[in-house]
Amino acid sequence: MQLYLIGFIAYFLIIGLIGITAYWKTPKNKVDSDYTSAILGNRSINYFLTALSAHASDMSDWLFMAFPGALYAGGLIEGWIAIGLIIGMWITWKFIAPGLRKSTEKFNAFTLSTFFERRFDDKSGVIRLLSAAMCLFFFSVYIAAGLKGFGYLAKSVFAIPYQYGLFIGLVCVIFYIMLGGYRSLAWIDCFQALFLLVIIFLVPAIAYFKVGGWAAIANQAHIKNISLNFLPDTALGVTNTLAMSFSWMVGYFGMPHILTKFMGIKNVNEMAKAQRIGMAWQISVLSAAGLVGLIGIAYFPETLSNKEMVFVEMSKTLFSPLMTGFVLSAVAGASLSVVTAQVLVLVSVLTEDFYKRTLRPAATNQELIWAYRFGILLIAICSFYISRDETTSIQYLVHYAWMGFGCSFGPLVILSLHSQVINKYGAYASILAGGLIAALWEISGQSFFATNYGLNIPAVIPGFFLSFIFAYLVSWLTRASSLPS
Repeated sequence: MQLYLIGFIAYFLIIGLIGITAYWKTPKNKVDSDYTSAILGNRSINYFLTALSAHASDMSDWLFMAFPGALYAGGLIEGWIAIGLIIGMWITWKFIAPGLRKSTEKFNAFTLSTFFERRFDDKSGVIRLLSAAMCLFFFSVYIAAGLKGFGYLAKSVFAIPYQYGLFIGLVCVIFYIMLGGYRSLAWIDCFQALFLLVIIFLVPAIAYFKVGGWAAIANQAHIKNISLNFLPDTALGVTNTLAMSFSWMVGYFGMPHILTKFMGIKNVNEMAKAQRIGMAWQISVLSAAGLVGLIGIAYFPETLSNKEMVFVEMSKTLFSPLMTGFVLSAVAGASLSVVTAQVLVLVSVLTEDFYKRTLRPAATNQELIWAYRFGILLIAICSFYISRDETTSIQYLVHYAWMGFGCSFGPLVILSLHSQVINKYGAYASILAGGLIAALWEISGQSFFATNYGLNIPAVIPGFFLSFIFAYLVSWLTRASSLPS
């Protein structure tokens, strides 16, 4: 137990030193305030940091727990999740990231909601309120999913209650955000991305030879009736698989905590360099994490009760306690990266869009800093309450929030960059339609199609396309009222 703890402490001391160093290097005497620096790092992050930070803030404990658990339980067919993610991120880098970086600087916007408001010339505050509401709802779910990783680790490795693990995670999140905001997180994310890359390859490389190679995996998969086919056997299976892959693909288009990483890059002309580095990292870690799940089929003849713990339990038997503590700190670090990025975006929305623009337009820089820090504490308390339920899986929570952001913001992000016909009323309709469908689809339409036709239609399919349709339809219906008088 003590050796486990030493490994964890060593890891977090390293990233603590990185965060402190980044804090002291944050400019204090520029025209931009500390508050602006905390949100986007004064748009001064280089392409290498941008690439690794964007992807590290994407791959949370989901990479180590939920994704390997999906392949461990469902077989190779679950690899289509990775296909959807890779395609979606490539499209985001190529067609969204450069334009978003330029446009947000043009409109002097630090959050998506502020960008939407200024892009569509909405002086009523409706876009700001709708965007903030969607962020609060879906980020609450997403942050809860990230905190669950801390709870699971605390219970498995240190034999302490799940809720204590949640509290430890929140303390770490608050500490690193308080250190230096965006700039600090970018450097921490960079280190963790490189560390994660090593760890996620180390575990399956050792375990693969220990179980006896692919033949042993195939044999155990046959015994457990788990398919290792990459393609389903039926047309219905193909349809459901492609729908599932598509739902993961489009989520990237509206993911605030990932999109803000693109907004902070120093030189937009280096976005292609960042894309190559980021995509190489993503493909590598997804491949390795998927292999962990497949190897787990043979590594654990007796199926684990919590399938999302396959990486953790495998690591505990492969290494010494000290090394295990250091390896499993990668899982905690992955959770930390994403949760801190999400809290940072959410508190920026609360500070920029509510406090500064609605309650206190004349607030001083120091006042905004204090409002920013109070928002962090408020979010931490709410997130702790939501994440108390130990039974809900990480995979379910992440996918729910992923579809929510994809539907709420994805279509409007694309339209704001590539269309000139959408007005503010169409923007209202796009956010509202997409968000409501994503939130309610599971308890309404999804069960109908599954029960009557065997179709598993994720919320993002009706939500994403109807968000587009409503944006164009309402803009067309209100085109006269949106013209200058």
